[in-house]
Amino acid sequence: MPEIFAQVILPLSLHDAYTYRVPEKWHSVIQPGQRVVVQFGAKKFYAALVLSLSENPPQHVELKEIVQLLDEEPVVLPPNLELWKWMAGYYCCTLGDVFRAALPTGLKLESKSKIIATGHDEELEISEKEFRILEWVKQDVSTLDLLQKKLGREFSYAALKSLLDKNIIQVEEKVSAKYKAKTETWVKLHPQIKTEADLQTAVETLQRAKKQQALLFHFIEKTHIFQAEQVFQIQKKMLLKGTVFSTAILNELVAKNILKTFQQQVSRIEEKVSKQADLNLLNKYQQQALDETKSCFEKNQVTLIHGITASGKTEIYIHLIDEVLKQGKQALYLLPEIALTTQIIERLKNVFGPKVGIYHSRLNSQERVEIWKKVLQFQTKPKEGYQVILGARSALFLPFSNLGLVIVDEEHENSFKQFDPAPRYHARDMAVVLGKQNNASVLLGSATPSYESFYNALAGKYGLVNLTKRHSSMELPEIIVADLKRAWNKKQMKSVLTPELFNRMEDALNNREQVILFQNRRGYSPFVQCFTCGWIPKCKNCDVSLTYHKYKKRLTCHYCGFSIAMPDECPECGSPEIKSRGFGTEKIEDELKPLFPGKRIERMDLDSTRSKNAFGKIIHNLESRKTDILIGTQMVTKGLDFEHVSVVGILNADNLINFPDFRAHERAYQLVSQVSGRAGRKHSRGKVVVQTAQPEHPLIELIRKQDYMAAFNTQMAERKLFKYSPFFRLIKLVVKHKNPENVNRVASRLADSLRKNSSLVILGPEFPLVSRIQLWYHKEIWLKIHPKLPLAEVKNFILENIEWVRNQPDNSSCVVNIDVDPV
Repeated sequence: MPEIFAQVILPLSLHDAYTYRVPEKWHSVIQPGQRVVVQFGAKKFYAALVLSLSENPPQHVELKEIVQLLDEEPVVLPPNLELWKWMAGYYCCTLGDVFRAALPTGLKLESKSKIIATGHDEELEISEKEFRILEWVKQDVSTLDLLQKKLGREFSYAALKSLLDKNIIQVEEKVSAKYKAKTETWVKLHPQIKTEADLQTAVETLQRAKKQQALLFHFIEKTHIFQAEQVFQIQKKMLLKGTVFSTAILNELVAKNILKTFQQQVSRIEEKVSKQADLNLLNKYQQQALDETKSCFEKNQVTLIHGITASGKTEIYIHLIDEVLKQGKQALYLLPEIALTTQIIERLKNVFGPKVGIYHSRLNSQERVEIWKKVLQFQTKPKEGYQVILGARSALFLPFSNLGLVIVDEEHENSFKQFDPAPRYHARDMAVVLGKQNNASVLLGSATPSYESFYNALAGKYGLVNLTKRHSSMELPEIIVADLKRAWNKKQMKSVLTPELFNRMEDALNNREQVILFQNRRGYSPFVQCFTCGWIPKCKNCDVSLTYHKYKKRLTCHYCGFSIAMPDECPECGSPEIKSRGFGTEKIEDELKPLFPGKRIERMDLDSTRSKNAFGKIIHNLESRKTDILIGTQMVTKGLDFEHVSVVGILNADNLINFPDFRAHERAYQLVSQVSGRAGRKHSRGKVVVQTAQPEHPLIELIRKQDYMAAFNTQMAERKLFKYSPFFRLIKLVVKHKNPENVNRVASRLADSLRKNSSLVILGPEFPLVSRIQLWYHKEIWLKIHPKLPLAEVKNFILENIEWVRNQPDNSSCVVNIDVDPV
């Protein structure tokens, strides 16, 4: 019988797959997509993934055997592996990087060093320190971390090494599973009790144990044993709930072979069973858009639906999902931030019930494994597996077996981009690739599409559907531009509110309507300053000022988390005149309370939504009108639909417009339009007040007119002139090191080497806006690549030059990150 060799992917940043010999006992069962335990290096063991199988081993290489086969069936399907290979090639990362990003933590294993006693200590002399280590090891304190914790200052590496040298202890590698199925204890009648007579005899034996007898009667009442409607078993917690019976009494009945306990696996995923609702009827504009979308799918696999805010795109998505489900296929619905989409989750679950699964980073690793398995289960047991997945970008990696539709809602959102670590992919672009590989339709939706997607639609690469009418014939909100500079000069400001915004908020609140205020800075204030000497506290790890959080009374870095207490006096000059500068969401909340006494004000930002259910609570309070004013960061722009919000205020549009980035105007238009869309969605035309010190700015005028097409055309002319996306492909290289001299040297050498290719446009190297993060200095090199150039060859050229520079003396410790299609 010929030998079989497995090419496996390790969860490490390695480009190559490694080959291992398959033991004969697994020849008939091993398949690509299964996990296997392999030894890598001298001692480490990992759960690797089988990429492919072969009968031809690599030449002149001594191969190790696979240690263990972990899965009976593949946990990753062939289409998944094809997607992984494509990602590794396109985003210039390793298969190991993709493996780590794709697989839930609970399915990844890594060996841990375990210290064990050999029993050879009887005839050897050992020191006092060695004796203490050995005593703990014999008590099963088996890891280095635990030994150090137990011994504290008495721990000695020299003593540990001496014990190893004397063969009194040894180190073994133990692979432990991260995923454990959740189980619950159930109770049933012992198998030896088969008739009512047997049960009566058991009751009589308990004459002297009244509590045990009473518990047995309680069990009989709960399970209706030997009656027509009997249930054979009951959860232990349900049996004992609300009673005076203890586990000890139950254990006595178990010991007497009257009752029997056993463990039963249960799901960690909450399955709320609610009555399923019918599909909502579409209005004529939605129906027309649905028909156009289906027509576009026949010509283009990818279609962009450009539907203004509150036009009812979600209902169109639901109708398309329904059709795919009737064909027996799966659907993937991607959202930029799953925690911000409570309303859509409820709507999908109401329509499709238990067919819907939710997958995102806020689930714990055990829950993610269970959802992964339920998606996988659809291949063999369609009624038990998930058919619709609502998820954030990581849901792309789930093992779909029959994918029919991929929806990317709010496709313009930056949250779809993975920044660190590699692979630095964009979920929108990967959704297009995923659809192509699975022959599934892909629908991109947004009120303010990314300029790249809209350009592709106008060029005919994507289908294009326009939905220009709001649901129920509601008008778009009125945009009012408020001049901040003029209001400051005339001393008309009420805290951070211009007269235009303050008056409209007052009117809305008097009419029992609600208000949303948008400020894209969390915390109390962006920085504090000594008004005597000008001192501003900075982060010790990053080149940024510290943000003041009043509720914690601390100054915090939003890049690395470094934090210090708010000083009472300036450490430079001793002055107590330390004051906050600028304003974040926390300060706005503080200052609005005296302006609107008695009104209920809430805040929605990263600080107020850290817990798992915090966001849902804020949304519920706004929907049930327990909140009058909601202040928020970008979170308030996404996936929210509120009936009684009539006024929206953008407190400082200038921060968005003047950001130093070629996409600044695109993002400013998108953000303002999206947050404006939260106003006046049900009963009356909403009002949006945009506060700016540049009321004459061309973009402000386009925002006021709500003219997406004009904003798009203006930017396209500039981008074509300056060779930016979508006319040129962009790749960003980030050189990192903790020594600025090393960063300068490596970045300059790399840029000079890349400039040998005259067909590339090279910008930099330059320090970015924040040049040091977590003690690492950064320098960026941007490459602009003409679309006619072969991208694969350009990437190979880049990789070769990076490798050449890193191999130069003193350069090996430098890190170079590659970001393809940066945002």
